[in-house]
Amino acid sequence: MEKDDSEIVIREKKESAVSGDKKKSQKIKTKKSSDSKPVLPKKKQLNSVAYFYSILGLAVIGFLILYGAGTFDSPTPAQTMPQSPPTNQNNPHQGVDLKSLEEINRLQKIVDENPNDLDSKLKLAHLLNDSKFYQKAIETYKSYLTAKPNSPDVIVDMGVCYFELKEYDTAISTMKKALDIDPKHQIALFNIGIVNFSADRPNEAKEWWKKAVDIDPNTNVGQKSQELINSY
Repeated sequence: MEKDDSEIVIREKKESAVSGDKKKSQKIKTKKSSDSKPVLPKKKQLNSVAYFYSILGLAVIGFLILYGAGTFDSPTPAQTMPQSPPTNQNNPHQGVDLKSLEEINRLQKIVDENPNDLDSKLKLAHLLNDSKFYQKAIETYKSYLTAKPNSPDVIVDMGVCYFELKEYDTAISTMKKALDIDPKHQIALFNIGIVNFSADRPNEAKEWWKKAVDIDPNTNVGQKSQELINSY
């Protein structure tokens, strides 16, 4: 199965534009005339001027009211993008859905009743891994490997659990055991590069990615390894 977070492969096996309506401007056509425009009677001119200044005064007053209310203030970041609620750092399993927990319990019951059911045991280990129960997943992988020690994919999966727990040296030594069984295990090579990079050893990371590319540059893992080499 592969897990492509910060370039980690787990194992072989997610505004409406608001456009304002444009007002169509309409040109008012007037008949042309050679005669001069008629001069309004003086009384009407005074009324028009008074009306104009009344409207202007109301507009100014309205603008001041709106400005004082903060209508034209620039929005703060909190207004344009509300902050997400704080996450519970002490609970890494907060996002585990109920169905996954039910399946974990179901598989655990099967394994408890029949420890030799290796298929169920491996499914349980993978699900624990995916649900971020890394320590429990490691224990289940170890139990599986006791019966089937020559399983490089499973060994790499267990190494990924150590990686997620930030036990980088243990993760690397575990994944190297997979290479003892299969020296051309491309995902193991790639993952060892990821672990080294996370441990602030970029040069060593590139060496492992280069080995992954040498196995086969045309696979997804080979291509991703080459991208990382070029990037760093």
